[in-house]
Amino acid sequence: MKTIAITAGLLSGMISISASCHADALMNNAEYHISVANLQTFSGSAVVARLCDSCEAQTFTLTSNTRLLEYERDIDLQRASELYLRKNMSVIFLGVDRAAATLDYINFGGHATANY
Repeated sequence: MKTIAITAGLLSGMISISASCHADALMNNAEYHISVANLQTFSGSAVVARLCDSCEAQTFTLTSNTRLLEYERDIDLQRASELYLRKNMSVIFLGVDRAAATLDYINFGGHATANY
C-alpha cells in the first residue's frame, strides 16, 4: 500500500512539474502594444524599445525568424525601416520572447481592422 501511495505522489508531482514548465514556456512570449515614440531604435539586428511609458528601455534581438509586418502583412526590412523613420503609426505591436530577449514579430500599425 505504501508503494502505491509513493508512486501516486511521485506521479502527481511529475504532472505538476510538467504543467508548470509548460506554463512557464507560454508565459515567456507576450505581445506589447507600444507607441511609436517608445520604439527608440530599429535595425535589422535589434531594436531598443520601452514596453511602457514608464519602463526602462530594453534591447531585443531580431532573429532569422522575426517577422516584419505592416497591419499584419509581411514586409521587408527596407519597408520596416521606412515605417520606423516616418513614425506615422499610432501603435506598434511587439511579439517578445522574454526569456531569450528576442522578437518574434514587429507589427507596425497593429491589427488591420483595429482603431487605436
